[in-house]
Order: sequence, then structure tokens, then C-alpha cells
Amino acid sequence: MAWLFQLQTNAQAQISESKACPSSNIQTPAGHEASDIQFAILKGGPGSTIILTGDYLIDTTIELLDGVSLCSIKGATLTWSAPNRAGMLISGLRARGTSVRNLILDGRGIMIKGTDHTVESNLIRNIMGGSDAKQRWGERHGVFVADQGKNVVIRNNLFLNIIDTGIMAYGLDQSTISDNNFQGVSEGIHLWSCKDTVVRKNSGHGFKAMSIEVQGDNHPGLIIENNSFKKWHKSHEKGAYAMSVVAGQSAVVKGNTIEGTPSMAAGLEVGGIGATVLGNRLVDVDLVITDAPNTLIKDNTLTRGRIVKDVNKAKFGTLTIQENTIIDPPKVGIYADHWWGFDQVTIAGNIINKRISVDTPEFAGIQVVDFDKQALLIHKNQITVYATNGKAPLPTARITCLANGGYKGNMKGTQIVGNTCDGGNIGTFSTSSSQGGHIGVIYRDNKLLNLKDTIVGDSEGLQATGNHIDNVTNDQARMKGR
Repeated sequence: MAWLFQLQTNAQAQISESKACPSSNIQTPAGHEASDIQFAILKGGPGSTIILTGDYLIDTTIELLDGVSLCSIKGATLTWSAPNRAGMLISGLRARGTSVRNLILDGRGIMIKGTDHTVESNLIRNIMGGSDAKQRWGERHGVFVADQGKNVVIRNNLFLNIIDTGIMAYGLDQSTISDNNFQGVSEGIHLWSCKDTVVRKNSGHGFKAMSIEVQGDNHPGLIIENNSFKKWHKSHEKGAYAMSVVAGQSAVVKGNTIEGTPSMAAGLEVGGIGATVLGNRLVDVDLVITDAPNTLIKDNTLTRGRIVKDVNKAKFGTLTIQENTIIDPPKVGIYADHWWGFDQVTIAGNIINKRISVDTPEFAGIQVVDFDKQALLIHKNQITVYATNGKAPLPTARITCLANGGYKGNMKGTQIVGNTCDGGNIGTFSTSSSQGGHIGVIYRDNKLLNLKDTIVGDSEGLQATGNHIDNVTNDQARMKGR
């Protein structure tokens, strides 16, 4: 447990060096129990600063008044006295403009509601909730915004060893959650129906559930950016979701780093309406798209992960998957079973590189599947396949840049234009798994390099013009032109 001691020592040093306490109307409790702190608050009244030092044993919730600050200059610890006793360490439910700074809160957390609260530079630890925690669910969190919070700041806190969620918040508005660190919590941040809120530069590891989860109504103004999460708890890896943002109107999810494991179900799950998913870095996990109309997936980098369209429940809008870099994805780089529901799907400018070994059973750069509205657009993607150490895969391996999943003309009108496929002398440009999958599919101005064949399987009915072919062994589909 040496790492835990060092972690808490570092946190205490961080607290002692953090933002200074307010200097107005200072009060100091006469003793080290909850009643002493509460008396100091009542004595000072609204707007007072309560300076804490040493260790306090808390047996009942400390109720803040408007503008009251609880703060420590040299470090103070508030410890909940009994695990099964109801209550939180600190409550701002009936106050506004409160602040809690530079404290160590042990055993329970903070509950707030309303406007202008600040929770900053605290160590919040060892929250287990008690034996009947399910009846008092809020007691399982580090910071709990119970119902609507405006201009709330939760910043630079360390959340350590928490049975449920570090920060659970309902209805945040014009608020900031930034620079917090989470160690050994079940879930890091969970937001419900929030708007105009920034979640920025948070980090952590050891999660048993998601690092960030966003649900509820599709409100505008949500930004999830530059957060970094890795090293998941081993009990959670199989089938886990690392981050999920499935609510929001024009939410921005950018610059986040998520390092996971191949057994996790998703690294980043995206939904809502009109999301921009930009410049995220994912390692060993997938980027999963759910019901996400008018969404842009752009400039993300995935290493050993895929971009996947999950449950197809979209009813309108566009989906654009553009200029992403996908390195060594398993089996397929960009996958969907269908593109139903969207008005238009565009897959353009993506770079997909795949190393093939003798153990690779199959690979497709992009899964080309059916739609029910405007035709699918696949433009200017670059897919490169090469054999590891120059060794070709087993003869049974099916290696292709595009896997056509169409059937009896249901892909008609699909435009596959300006793409580059380098098969490393072991792959093909496209495959067809059913009859009629290429009927009415337009292939134009593509570069087909170092291939065993252009298209394997049924290729009747395709339209091919202006394609460039170099070092291609067979061209059964007559991709040079028909």
C-alpha cells in the first residue's frame, strides 16, 4: 500500500499549496466536532470564512449558509463518524455561493444545489456508502449536484477509493468540471441533462465503470475535452465502456485520450444530436456511434481499435466519418451492419493501415453496407495493407480494402470515388459476399495498387470509370472501365 500512502501525501501537499482561503469574516471552530463547525458558521453568518485545522469527527451533516467558505490553510481532515449513519459531510442544498477548499473529506462527500458553488483542491476519499447505501444513494458519491446547479466549479480535486461516482451531477448549467483526478472509483463523472458545461483536463485510472458518462436530455453547449483515462480495473475490462456521451445538442468531444484493452466493448460511445467528435486518441478500444444524427467524426486516431456504428436507430440527419487515422484495427477499420435511418452517410479522407500476419484470419478496411435514403459516399480514403516481416498470410485469409455487404441491388448509387487501396500483394480491392451487391455501385478515379485481384465474388452491374491499376494480378471485375 506504499503507493496509496504516497498518493495521499502528494494530495495533502497539493492542498496545502492550493488557492488561498478567503480573508473576509474569518471564524475558527472552538472544537473538532460537527457542532463546533456548525456553530462557527451560524456565528459568522452568510459570507463568512470558516478556517479549519487538524482532525474533525463529523456525526451530522454540516449545513452551509449563503456565501460561506469552508477552508484550510495547513490541512484539515473531516471524517464521517459512522458508516451507516445517514448524511453527508457537507451540504449546500439550501445555500448559494458556497466554497469548499483545501480539505480532506473522509467517508462521505459534498451535496450541493443551486448557483455559484465551488469545490476546489480537496482530497475526497474512502466513500463506501454504508450497508443500506441503496436507500441513500447520494451518499455513495464524492460530489453530488442533487438537482440543478448553475455556475458550479468543481476543480483540482482528488477522488480516491469511492464505491460509486466521483462527481454525480443533474442539470448543470454554465459550469466547469476540470483538472480533477480519479483513483480507484467506480465511475468518474456522470452528468444528467446538463448544458453549457465544460468537462476539461480530468484524468485517472482504476475505474470499475465509465470515466465519463453523459445521459439525459439533448441540451446545447456541452464540451468534453482534453481528458485522459487509462489502466481500468481488471474486474471491469470485459465488455466495458470507457466513456459515453449519448446526450447533447451539438456537443463537442475533442482531444481526449482513452487507453483501454481489446476486451472492452467501447472506448468512446457517441450519441445525441449534432455532436462533433474531433481529435481524440484511442488505444486498444473502439469508437462506437449510436443514435447520432448530424454527427461529425473527424481527425481521431485509433490504434488497434475500430470506428463502429452500433444500434441503428437514427431517423434523420447526416453522419460524416472524415480524416480519421486507424492503425492496425482488428478485422475491420470502419464497420456497420447497415446505415439505415441517416439521410446521408459520408466516409471520406480516412487513413487505415493494417499489418497482416500468418495469424490474421480476415481483414476489411471499410465495410460497405446498405442504406435506406441517399446513397452512401466513400471518397478519398487511403487503405494500406502489408505483411509483417514480409510473410504472406495463410491462403484462407480474406484481406480486402472494401467489403461489400450488398444484396440484389440494395447498394445502387453508392459512390466509391478517389480512394487508394494498396494491398501489399496479398489483398484485393473489394469482395462481394452475396449476389447483386455491386449492381449500380459507382467506382471512379480510384488507385488500385499491389493487389491479387480487384474484386473477388460477384461483380456484375457495377459502373467503373477512370480507375488507375498498378501491379494487380487479376482484374476480373474490369475496373479499368466497362
